[in-house]
Amino acid sequence: MHASTMIRRTRVEVDLGAIVGNARSVRTLTGQRAEVFAVVKADGYGHGAVAVAQALTRAKAASGFAVSLVEEGVTLREAGITAPVLVMGPSQHGGEDEMVMAGLTPVIGSTEDLDAIAAIAQRRQRSIEAHLKVDTGMGRLGVAVESAAELAVMAANNGIQIVGLMTHFACADSDDPVDPQSMTREQLARFAEADRAVVAAGAPVRTRHAANSSGALLFPEARFDLVRTGIAIYGNGRWPDGAERTQAMRLVSEVAQLRAITAGTSIGYGASWRASRDSTVAVLPLGYADGLPRRASGRAEVAIRGKRVPLVGRISMDIAIADVTDVPGVNVGDPVVLLGRAAGGVMITAAEYGDWSGLSEYEVTCGMSKRVPRTYVGDPP
Repeated sequence: MHASTMIRRTRVEVDLGAIVGNARSVRTLTGQRAEVFAVVKADGYGHGAVAVAQALTRAKAASGFAVSLVEEGVTLREAGITAPVLVMGPSQHGGEDEMVMAGLTPVIGSTEDLDAIAAIAQRRQRSIEAHLKVDTGMGRLGVAVESAAELAVMAANNGIQIVGLMTHFACADSDDPVDPQSMTREQLARFAEADRAVVAAGAPVRTRHAANSSGALLFPEARFDLVRTGIAIYGNGRWPDGAERTQAMRLVSEVAQLRAITAGTSIGYGASWRASRDSTVAVLPLGYADGLPRRASGRAEVAIRGKRVPLVGRISMDIAIADVTDVPGVNVGDPVVLLGRAAGGVMITAAEYGDWSGLSEYEVTCGMSKRVPRTYVGDPP
């Protein structure tokens, strides 16, 4: 018996058809040359990495996948995903054997990475294909542009073929795409410099990639051979005006209790809210342990019976309270939508949900607690 799926009515609902549609929209917008690698790290940004990867594979809507951890890549392999899987790191050390055995593609971003992969190549007496990451301005991971050729030579001398060259943008989601002096274009210029040097050093590079979601959608010159699209696949982030996309995640619960309260009655910890009139409030069985941040108290809204109503009082660990005084006919068991589309066309976006508590869209979806069961709809054949 799986109590969380059989008893609890609060759930994260993921529309796999929307994710497939978003991936196809990315492919249409970026053209047929660039392959789409779906980023499914962090359990598919909270959507469920295995379910997302399987749906995209069945629909032939992604050519490969990108993860951060070796464990994430191994999980995909164990679920039957055979497409290329890029392990972007940096948490690879100690997992090189598992990475190679699972047929995952390592990313080398330092001499330490190179040494660790070289040791595996030597011990197994085999050549290993890898991608080299260069730091063109993000400042976190990757070798300096000036050192890229040297690393490529070292790799070749140690049984490692640098078949891919990559970088990561710092400002693609905020840069003006028509600004020729944007940070993104500065990074592209440095990436081209590294590319020339690595090729001149003899590296057999056949795949170049730089674009994250914003880079892929807003900077055509950044698309190269493949694009690594994460947040866009899930229907969030910055898209071109008029582009077709659908937010894939909904957070849904139900009315657990209805309470009639008199004017002046306080609600929740700290008595931070008091009813200004006789009111009806709905008790909702979820809270900050589920991904509804306490910092959203006094700002968040939910959709009940096609109308948006405020949450009142402080959000608790397991409980939130909605003021439904102005919504006629509310009953115990009525569905409540906290994120996503509700009846009557009411929409609560991930961006708005995040604004209530100072979170990004990434934090909203990744922050949905594992104690909230995921249910999947719209899975294309």
